[in-house]
Formats: sequence, C-alpha cells, structure tokens
Amino acid sequence: KERCLETRKIYSGRVVALRIDRVMLPSGRKSIREVVEHRGAVAAIPVKGDKIILIRQYRYPVDEVIYEIPAGTREKDETPDETMARELEEEIGYRAGKLTHLFTFYSTPGFTTEKISIYLAEELEPVERRPEHDENIEVVEVEKERIPEMIKNGEIRDGKTIAALCYYMLGAG
Repeated sequence: KERCLETRKIYSGRVVALRIDRVMLPSGRKSIREVVEHRGAVAAIPVKGDKIILIRQYRYPVDEVIYEIPAGTREKDETPDETMARELEEEIGYRAGKLTHLFTFYSTPGFTTEKISIYLAEELEPVERRPEHDENIEVVEVEKERIPEMIKNGEIRDGKTIAALCYYMLGAG
C-alpha cells in the first residue's frame, strides 16, 4: 500500500477539489499522485413500461451532446437517495414510486475519489420538471430493445450510463 508523506490542496471549487500527494511506494521509492476529490454522485435507470428514459445534453468538457441516464452530484447534507429523488424531478420531471439501489462504483479510481451509486427508478409519476439554470436537457424515451445497439454503435458513450444499462440489460437490475 502507498503511504502519503505530504498533501497539498491546490484548488477547491463548487464540484471538485484538486490535491497533490507525495507518496512512498511499497518499493521504497517516492512518487506524486494528483487526486481529484469529489463528494460522489448518483444516477438512475428510469423505467417506464418498455422504455428507458434518457437525457441528451451538451457536455462542455467533451464538447458534445451526449445521451446519459439522469444523474447528479450529491449535495453536502443529502443522502444518496435524497439526491437521486431530486435529480429525477429536476432532469426528467418524474418522481419514482420505487427507487432501488443497484450498485456503487468508482468512476475513475486512478485519479478521483468519485463514487457513483446507481439506482433503478420504477413506478414513475410525472411532476413539474425543475432543471437547474445551467442545464439544457432534452428528455428522450428509448425502447429497451434499442439500448444494446445504441451502446454498440457509439450513440451512448457515457461510462456510467453504459455500466448501468449493461447491468440492467443483463437482468441484474
């Protein structure tokens, strides 16, 4: 296991913080680790009959409009369940009568602490959509049978979305 010798926070923002750690490797050599600290996120597979509700939105870091499942960053004092319920209302305008935690994973453990909890959202009831001021989201209902092809042909390219949908399509959800 690596041992931290020194840590230096170099940035702290609304979504992430960045620190540089000097570490001692098991071999006795020293190295540097750049770590993006993140509070964690949630995402859900909203199922409505034989359809899955996806969103399409522009993502500035990759300069593309992409398909995703509804997701969001946890607020400081929220439980993952509370964050997920809020995000479903904000992004797609539904409340889940049944919200089931499926699994939690590290998004990119080589450089970030971010963990994403994946949920299955069922028994959807329409509510007023409340998108955040900086979100421009298109809600898209997709036939379940189209999902594997959308992943194979690159229409769906977001990692958390692919992981969640593959898990669900394999019958694990």
